Amino acid sequence: MAMAAVFIAGTVLGLAATRVYDQRLGRRGQDIDSPDEYRQRLLRNLTANLALDPGQQEAVDEILGEIGHRFRAVRDAIEPEFDAIRSERAERIMALLDQVQRAKYESILEKRRRHREAEARRFDRQLASP
Repeated sequence: MAMAAVFIAGTVLGLAATRVYDQRLGRRGQDIDSPDEYRQRLLRNLTANLALDPGQQEAVDEILGEIGHRFRAVRDAIEPEFDAIRSERAERIMALLDQVQRAKYESILEKRRRHREAEARRFDRQLASP
């Protein structure tokens, strides 16, 4: 039983880490669900593939929620470092551009910032859902 729990937790953590990594790289596509839909789809897949009984399903859903909270804590802890790296990147690229290109690049940066904020809000809503 403990071995199965470790396997499930590892699978869930691996899948969640892959999703976060893909989102960070901007690989979000139309085939990727909202965080809540993803969580429910993952639970359905695990239920089908592992023949989880209702008690196991409830426990796995709880694990998904707990791990989601841990991901949020890690994200919140490292986000300032990501922001510093993004700022350095933007400054270095800006130094190479003329005025017209800078204006366009600023627009691109603003769009990316809004996208990151929207993703963070979606993730936070997912954590708040039962």
